[in-house]
Amino acid sequence: MGWLGLPGRRVALFHHLTAVFFFASLATALPMFVPAIAAWAGHREVFRETHVITGLLALIVGAASLTTLAGPGARERRTAFAAWAEADAAWMRSWARRLARPAYTGTGPNPGQRVAASAMAASLVVLAGSGLVLRFFSIFPLWLRTGASLVHNLFFYLLTAIVLAHIAYAAVTYLRPVRVGEADPQHAGQER
Repeated sequence: MGWLGLPGRRVALFHHLTAVFFFASLATALPMFVPAIAAWAGHREVFRETHVITGLLALIVGAASLTTLAGPGARERRTAFAAWAEADAAWMRSWARRLARPAYTGTGPNPGQRVAASAMAASLVVLAGSGLVLRFFSIFPLWLRTGASLVHNLFFYLLTAIVLAHIAYAAVTYLRPVRVGEADPQHAGQER
């Protein structure tokens, strides 16, 4: 059966590969925007091409995580992210009022995870589209290049904020001690 045959392992692999490509894209963007790093790193063209390739790979691998390549249950994963009910809206309102994650008794991702995943997916698509305009700038008019640059930067900040919040929240959740007999609200109602 192997490690990848275990339930959820392929989805986790796709998740982590997407993160690796995102951070590689982020790292290769630094020499293009920070003069001190650009002077130290040199070879701006190499960083630019690597940035474009890793950005597109992040989008492709992220999209592939919703297919059967990431294991069985692809349709269920897509449905879980697309479904939204009044109980989900109530969960989000409760979270916003208390600024603490309420217990989630449903199966699959909680509403906050679905909103974050949707924002990440949309951001990756917008970043890829605007990035391609910036990469092949000579075939586009100036107004489109200017708009693509603005959109690319804004969505970069949005996606970076979401990813950093995701990492911080995952670290806090992972490091938070679970008292004996207390159910983890993240996994309530889910099979391990």
